[in-house]
Amino acid sequence: MASLPTVKIQGRVLIVDDDDDVREITQDMLERRGYEVVAVESGADALAYLAHDTPAVMLLDLEMDDVNGWEVIGALEKRPDFAKITIVVVSGSESTPPRGVQFLRKPFRIEALTDILVEREKSR
Repeated sequence: MASLPTVKIQGRVLIVDDDDDVREITQDMLERRGYEVVAVESGADALAYLAHDTPAVMLLDLEMDDVNGWEVIGALEKRPDFAKITIVVVSGSESTPPRGVQFLRKPFRIEALTDILVEREKSR
């Protein structure tokens, strides 16, 4: 695999996905590219994490059994202090994410995700 240029983001990437394989593979690939990553397996865990820390980017699955991605987005929309989080929906769902939210359909290529992260940093 060719080495891709990476722009380091300020802060962390929070991965929220109930699929162990997706979560672990995505975390591993981002960490290999130098990103700081926190991974949780549910929307409830994400909201608990967000109560004490604000990541720079959140990769969010929409369809989870407890608190789903739509509910996490709804909670974030009610908190203006979370407006600075870049949300990237990573889902196999056919649903359309809210305007202003990046979207990657599962399965996705890690290069597509790193492109979003690099573009985010360039636009800051």
